[in-house]
Amino acid sequence: MIPIGDVLQPEQVSLALAARDPIGAINEVLAKLDGNEHVKNFALLRETVLEQPAPAISENGCGICIAHGRTESVTSLIMAAGRSVDGIAYPGLADPVRFVFVAAIPGAFTSEYLRIVGAIVRMCRDKRQLHRLLTAKEAERFVELLGSGEVKL
Repeated sequence: MIPIGDVLQPEQVSLALAARDPIGAINEVLAKLDGNEHVKNFALLRETVLEQPAPAISENGCGICIAHGRTESVTSLIMAAGRSVDGIAYPGLADPVRFVFVAAIPGAFTSEYLRIVGAIVRMCRDKRQLHRLLTAKEAERFVELLGSGEVKL
């Protein structure tokens, strides 16, 4: 089992997304992976992520978008995350999207990706944990909260 803290590093987190639309937000979060040591071809990764539907769900009045790309342009499962202070309107979702996660998944890591995404969604179902994620002041704390929440599940 790969812990969230090994997949999502603080430098891959933005706690104040500037984008106001879903594609802009995905691109802004995806940019956090540009230059990552596990990315062999960022242009291919970007293309792969953007050609997939990016589903969004709502938990406790908070929208969560999870974009992903299954590609061999990365050598390991990696993620980036962004938080929108005001929220992003997302088609078909009543609540504004506050969290955007982008995952880059090499073929061998599909089950780990699904486990981590499931853990993130379950954490957001807990109102206390969701509040902590929404109010974390530093990227390090945001990643720490996800990691500690994952352990509790």
